[in-house]
Amino acid sequence: MAEEEQQAEVTQATNEPDKTEQPKPDSKPKRFKIINVLESMNKAPLKIPFLVDELLLEVAVSMLCAKPKTGKSTLAAQLAVAVAEPDRRFLGKATLQGDVLYLLLEGPQGAFEEHLRKMGYTGKHGTIHLVAERMPPKKEMGLKMLVEAIKDLPLPLRLVIVDPGAKLLRLLDSYAPEEVTTAIEELETIAKTHRLHLMFLTHGKKRGTDDPGDAAMGATAFRGGTDTNIFLLKNGTQRTIIVEQRWGVGLEATELSGWNEETQTVNLGESVETVNARKKEGAQRNTLKRIEKEIGEALVFEPTGLSQGELLELVTGKTETVLHVLNNMVAGGIVKQESDGKAIRYSCVGLSVEV
Repeated sequence: MAEEEQQAEVTQATNEPDKTEQPKPDSKPKRFKIINVLESMNKAPLKIPFLVDELLLEVAVSMLCAKPKTGKSTLAAQLAVAVAEPDRRFLGKATLQGDVLYLLLEGPQGAFEEHLRKMGYTGKHGTIHLVAERMPPKKEMGLKMLVEAIKDLPLPLRLVIVDPGAKLLRLLDSYAPEEVTTAIEELETIAKTHRLHLMFLTHGKKRGTDDPGDAAMGATAFRGGTDTNIFLLKNGTQRTIIVEQRWGVGLEATELSGWNEETQTVNLGESVETVNARKKEGAQRNTLKRIEKEIGEALVFEPTGLSQGELLELVTGKTETVLHVLNNMVAGGIVKQESDGKAIRYSCVGLSVEV
């Protein structure tokens, strides 16, 4: 009987509800922060503040992408000096002066410092602070250390450059859009929180495509998540730069020119379209000169002249181009045109062997 009573007590205890206090569910769900656009507009500056005029916003995230050994680190170092030193321009554009934090995560520190010396960095105005060490294996720790470093530095810190971004972000799969999007959002949060511009460098794919914007290794979220993307292309010794913007005006393919070996700097040159058009115009001009010379050489040794058909056989080039040159020479009084029955013959008037 005692055993039955004991079993009943156990059953009753098991069936009784757990009286331990459970956490109450949050009765107030989180809500979006609603912004009155008109009030925000009235508080905003009339002109968008830039770190580099019309190129890099004062507070933003940007990507500098190029294949290895194309010169992206040199260009980034040039940007750092242009921000740190007064009255400097980056690619011909005015800069906002202040301090720079440069995370040099690959390459020799000495070579980087030599670049800065040649570029005229003095340290008398803005300071370039350098981190040249291996990053933690986890993105979260690396970003946390970056934030602490930013907090420790004096104001105004205008620019943070991460060279390259992959060694700070430590993404498990750089082709996973959700992972890349989160990483870029975290960089954006750092930039906005500390009111600075954050640029990260990334390697371009080995094989290019028709769209230079697809050059970055990894998901397209790299390209889509940033405010400014700078693509650096190399063709022999010539470098070409392309800039695409979320805000502001982009830059069509433009050659970098004026490389100064002493200062290790470059400037913007002409657009690739303009250069190609000039080359094409020059090639066409040379072709016309060659055809004119060949017509002159053919006629000067034929006192009785040549028919149109005979000239076309002797002169190389497209028929319409040869006839165009021939007609211009007739109009200019250099060549004489005469009818010979149904045929037209041409003879020299103001030509010599040196034509």
